[in-house]
Amino acid sequence: MSDIPGLKLILHNASNVNNPDDPSFPFKLEGSFRKPEFMEVAFILQHGPTEELVVRGMTLEAINKLIEENGFRTHPRLRKLTITGPDGLVEEILR
Repeated sequence: MSDIPGLKLILHNASNVNNPDDPSFPFKLEGSFRKPEFMEVAFILQHGPTEELVVRGMTLEAINKLIEENGFRTHPRLRKLTITGPDGLVEEILR
């Protein structure tokens, strides 16, 4: 993950990261991506049918910077991308 200040990686099943949630970071990015086609069987056996990502952020700007740097909004394997904040849903993309 990027070195953007104000972000905390909570979950990334493809990297075997599973940290406790930290609601003190008020913004939450949740991403779900299809398995990589070139390694379908191996990915499913190791991580399950989808790649899951959860990142907490201190600011919406930090979350958006992560999204832009990684091209998540237009990622070819994207299934769902959700950003929530202290007041609820900020953005949701479904593919």
